[in-house]
Amino acid sequence: MENMKRSTGRSSGSVRSVLSSYVLVLLMVVSTIIVCQLRVNSLQPKLKEIEDLMRENKLAEEVAHARRDRRGATDVIEDFSPPFDGGLSGGAMFTHWGRHACAEDLETVYAGKVGGSDHNKHGGGSNYLCVPTLNVTWDHYVDGPNSKTFLYGAEFENPGTGFFSTDNTQAIESIQDYDVPCAVCRVPTRRSVLTIPAWTSCPSGWTQQYRGYLMAGHESHKGRNKFECVDRAPDIFKGTYENKNGALFYLVEGVCGSLPCGPYIANRQITCVVCSI
Repeated sequence: MENMKRSTGRSSGSVRSVLSSYVLVLLMVVSTIIVCQLRVNSLQPKLKEIEDLMRENKLAEEVAHARRDRRGATDVIEDFSPPFDGGLSGGAMFTHWGRHACAEDLETVYAGKVGGSDHNKHGGGSNYLCVPTLNVTWDHYVDGPNSKTFLYGAEFENPGTGFFSTDNTQAIESIQDYDVPCAVCRVPTRRSVLTIPAWTSCPSGWTQQYRGYLMAGHESHKGRNKFECVDRAPDIFKGTYENKNGALFYLVEGVCGSLPCGPYIANRQITCVVCSI
C-alpha cells in the first residue's frame, strides 16, 4: 500500500510538471504573438508609405508609357512646349498709367497713349485702353465713319494743384489738357499684380511698382469709365496741350456716409498703390 501511495505521488508530480511545461510554452507562444502584433502595428505607417510609393511609381510609368505612345503624333508640339515651371518665370502684367515707360528692372512690352470713349456719349466702351503709338497696323478697313463707335485720346482734366509732381513734366507746371501716357509692363519675377485704392504703400511681402491717385471720368458725364491708378509723378506728351475733350481723367474724391466716415473724408482725393508679389 505504501508503495502504491509513493507511485501515485510520483505520477501526480509528473502530470503537474508536464502541465507546467505546457503552460510555460503556451505563455511563450502568446507573448510571441503579442510582440509580433505590436511590431506589425508599428510597421503599418511604413507599409502605407511603401504602398503609396508603389502606386505613384505605377502611375508615373503609365503616364510615361502614354507619352511614348503619343510621341508620333505630337513631336512638333512637344518640341516647342517648354516644361511647366509652376509659373515662376511667367511674369505678371500691368499697365502703368501716366508714364512713357516701365521701370528699368521691368520689361516694357509697349508704350503709348491712353484711349477711351468720348466722355459725353452714352455708348462706346467703358474702359480706358493703353493704345500703341508705334507700329500701328491695319487689316481690312473702309475709311469714313461706318461703325459709329469711336476711340478717342484721353487727357488730364482739372488735376488740381500739388497732387502731381512735376519731376517728369519737362518744366511744365500743370498737366491740365495734356494727353495721358501709358506703358504696358511685365514683371518677370512676379506672378500677381494688385491695385489697392486708398493706400500709399503695399502689404508686407509685396513690392511697390508705383503709387498715385485714383482717376476716372466725371460723374456728371454720360460715359462711364473704370477707375485707374495714375502715377503721382506723370510724364506728359509735350506739344499735346489742347482742350480736345475726348476721354477724360478726373481725380476721384471720397463720399463720407456712403463710404464709412472716419477712414474716408468727404471730398478728399483717393490715393492708390500698385503692388506685385
